[in-house]
Amino acid sequence: MFGFFKLILLAIVGIIIAGGVFFSNIFNNQTISKDDLVNSYSNFLQDTSPNGLTKDNKLEGKREYGIDEYVGSYKANYNDKTKEETIFGGTTLDRKNGNTIKLKIKLEKQSGNIEIISNEGTESEVLIKDTGETEKTVDVKEMSYYLKVKVTNFTGNVEIVAE
Repeated sequence: MFGFFKLILLAIVGIIIAGGVFFSNIFNNQTISKDDLVNSYSNFLQDTSPNGLTKDNKLEGKREYGIDEYVGSYKANYNDKTKEETIFGGTTLDRKNGNTIKLKIKLEKQSGNIEIISNEGTESEVLIKDTGETEKTVDVKEMSYYLKVKVTNFTGNVEIVAE
């Protein structure tokens, strides 16, 4: 329920920003293109994303970003940990580096529970939750996308590559 109110608040703030830019340009005898308005709103969404990425110093493992925060690599050794980490992602209308992300995930579970979760818009999908490997392609156009690692008393290794 609280997440719904955050989305409403973000939409209201986005409309206020767009209106401010629009009226500012009218009063200064400038024109603003639809693309400029959409890009400004997309940047606003990216900067104010409600889920947010886990800070590097709070991660159990080592994350290296690729060309943006949607892609890169992550390796971790968990030792009886319980936590949830948001590894990659963001919120944008149109990702500048393409809207397709290819995931390669490898898990080596010794004990406990783990889920690698892809949140795409309002949908969540558990990609893998036991020892093994998986590959998945996601389309992130016009929605929020986050890749999360959720562990409960988990001991084992995780390797993720997002391209």
